[in-house]
Amino acid sequence: MEGHDRPIGYAWLMEHFGLTAFPLSHESYIGARARLDTTKPGTVQEIFKPSYWPGDDPFDHLVFALKYDDFNLDILDQSLNRLGHDRVRAYVESQPNGRYARQLGYMHELLSGEQLKLAVAIGGAYVDLLDSKKYIVAAVPEKIARWHINDNLLGSARFCPVVRRTPELDALLAADITSRLETLRAQVEPTLFQRAVDYLYFKETRSSFDIEREIPTPDREQRFVRALRDAGKAKAAEVLSESALAALQNLIVEPRYAQAGFRDWQNYVGESMPGRAPIVHYVCPPGSMVRALMDGLLDCASKTEGVHPVVRAALVSFGFVFIHPFEDGNGRIHRFLIHDFLGRDGLVPNGMVLPVSAYMLHHPQEYDRVLEAYSKPLRAALSISIDDDELLTINNPIDASGSYRYPDLSNQVLYLLHAVEQTINTELTTEILFIRGYDVAKASMRDVVDMPNQRLDLLIKLLYQNKGILAKNKRVLFKEITDEELERIQVAFAHAFADRLFEADGSVMHQAERQSG
Repeated sequence: MEGHDRPIGYAWLMEHFGLTAFPLSHESYIGARARLDTTKPGTVQEIFKPSYWPGDDPFDHLVFALKYDDFNLDILDQSLNRLGHDRVRAYVESQPNGRYARQLGYMHELLSGEQLKLAVAIGGAYVDLLDSKKYIVAAVPEKIARWHINDNLLGSARFCPVVRRTPELDALLAADITSRLETLRAQVEPTLFQRAVDYLYFKETRSSFDIEREIPTPDREQRFVRALRDAGKAKAAEVLSESALAALQNLIVEPRYAQAGFRDWQNYVGESMPGRAPIVHYVCPPGSMVRALMDGLLDCASKTEGVHPVVRAALVSFGFVFIHPFEDGNGRIHRFLIHDFLGRDGLVPNGMVLPVSAYMLHHPQEYDRVLEAYSKPLRAALSISIDDDELLTINNPIDASGSYRYPDLSNQVLYLLHAVEQTINTELTTEILFIRGYDVAKASMRDVVDMPNQRLDLLIKLLYQNKGILAKNKRVLFKEITDEELERIQVAFAHAFADRLFEADGSVMHQAERQSG
C-alpha cells in the first residue's frame, strides 16, 4: 500500500487492538483515490476516498466493517471482547433501533455467552445477519425476537464457517447434478451400471487410502466399502457423534492406533528427519478445544439443512479434517463424510456413489492447494514452539481460537463443487466406459482363442498395463498363443478400448477382474 493509505474497518481494529487473526480476505484503507488492489495473494485491498473515514471510535470501524469488509466473526469477537460488556451495552442503548447496533449487540451476546442488561427496548424491522447476495446462508434463519434479527449463520458460536459468493461459485451451484446422474444411469443398461457402481465402491475405498499412501489389509478395505454403502442412512447427529466417528476410525486404521474417542492432546501434521527441525504443515487446534469444535460441527450440520448438498458436504467434511480429532484416519473420514452428506441430502441418487476420492488422487496438487488454503495462512494467527521431543505448543491459544472456530471455507466449497462436476465428467463416465470396453474385449478376444477365463483376465490386464501391447518379457506366459493370434487379440483389444485412457499401475484392471470374475 502507498505510504499515506491508512487502515479502516477490520484492518484498523486489528492494528488498534493488536489482534492476532487469520489474514483478512478484504482489507480497507483510506487513500487519495478509490481503487482495488489484488496483488496480495488471497486478499482484496480496497482503498476508499477520505470522505469515508469514520473517526477514531472502534464502534464506527465495526460498522464500517459490517458494511464493506468481508464478514469475520473472529475479528468481531475479539474486538467486542476488548471493548467490554459495558461499552457494548452503552453503544446499543444509544441507538436501540439501529440495524448495526442490533447486529453488534446480538453477536456480542452470541459469542460471549453473556446477555446484555439493557435499559431500553429494542425496535426496528427484522434484518438478516448476513446478506444472502454476498454469502451462502442458512436455508431457515432463526428469528431472534430480542434483537429483531434473522440469524442466518451457517453454525453457532462453537463453530461457524463463512462462505463468500462469487460468480464462479454461483454458476456451479446452478448445475442440476442429480438430473445429470439420473440421465447417465438411464443411458446405461442396468446390469452394466450396477457392475460399475459395485466396482466404484472398491475404487473409492482404494483411492481414499492411496491419498494417504497406505495399503489397507483386505479386511480393512472391505469394512470401508461397507461403511460407504451405508453412508447417508443414519441421522447426521448419529454420524457425527464421538462414538460413531471413533468406531469408523477404528475400522480404517491399524488397530494399535485406534482411539476410543476424540484426542485431548496437541497434535500437528508434519515431517521430521534426524538432525533437523521438524517441518510443520498444519497445526491442529489444541486438544482442549476439540470437543467443543466437534459439537459446533454438529451445530453447523444442523444449521445447514436445506443448503445446497455440496456446500453442506464441504463445510462438514473440511470442518472435520481441520479439527483433526484423531491421530490417524482423519483424511479418510473426511472423504467418507463427503459421501455421507451428498447421499443424505439426495444429491447422489440411491444406489450410486461418486468416486470423488479418485478425482482427488488423480489431481493431487489441486487437493493439496485447497488444504493449504487454510493451513498456510493459519500460521499467521499462531505463535508456536516445539521442544526437543518434537511436542508442539500453541503459545496464544485464546487469541488463535477464532481462527479455528470461524473459518472462511469459501475455497473449500468451490473446490468440492468443481471436484463433483469433474468426477461426473471424467471418473464416473470413464469407469462405465471401461467396464463396457472390458466386456467387449473379452468377447472379441475369446473369438480368437477360447482360453480359460482366468488366463483371459490376466492377458487383458497385461495388455492394459502396456497400452494394448503384450510386453516382451510377458510373452512367455502365453506360449500357446501364436504370433498371428496375438496380433489379432491386440487389434481386438485396441478396438474395445479405443476411447479409454490407460492407467500404467493397472489398478483399474485389478478391480475389473474382481467384477468380471
